[in-house]
Amino acid sequence: MAGRKKDWLVEVTIYTLAGLVTSTFVGSTLAWLGESFLPEQVNKSGLLVALVAAVVAAARELEWISFPLPQLKRQTKEFWGKFFPGRIAAMLWGFDLGFIFTTRLTFAGVWFLTVVSVLVGEPLFGGLLFGLYWLGRSLSVWLAPTLMPNAGATPQILGAIYGQYQLFQRIHVIGLIWAIINLTLWLAK
Repeated sequence: MAGRKKDWLVEVTIYTLAGLVTSTFVGSTLAWLGESFLPEQVNKSGLLVALVAAVVAAARELEWISFPLPQLKRQTKEFWGKFFPGRIAAMLWGFDLGFIFTTRLTFAGVWFLTVVSVLVGEPLFGGLLFGLYWLGRSLSVWLAPTLMPNAGATPQILGAIYGQYQLFQRIHVIGLIWAIINLTLWLAK
């Protein structure tokens, strides 16, 4: 049992670091695109665009408006866990999910982060923003064992997590509202 805990820790660390690599790459690339193709000083118009993106994302999550998220409709490859050793599968899942846009999106806020990264146009900032986003996403994997009464409880835990979708959605909306407040304050200066 102790050896499996060590294996789990190594695999989750690999998963997290692999996703961190690709998510920071995505954020840096988005910011580089903004830096390369947008005017040097976006100023208040950029803040206004970011504010609108946050409001639209929050309104969608609150179901005040409805539209499908632009996204690829695919999941990461389950067979990796059956075909590759645990560490390789964990790395592949981390890389794939860390690209953020290569699999289904659950919440709209990632598009707000995209707009902010492009508008700020600083690759370091974009990389940090998406890296932190990834760390938040991967936190559920780190916390899962504390929720499981035993190793065979995975299906029940996944069911419980899916059952709490509205809670996660509310947390997401709180983050968007926090962004809306901050952007509004910056615009008011």
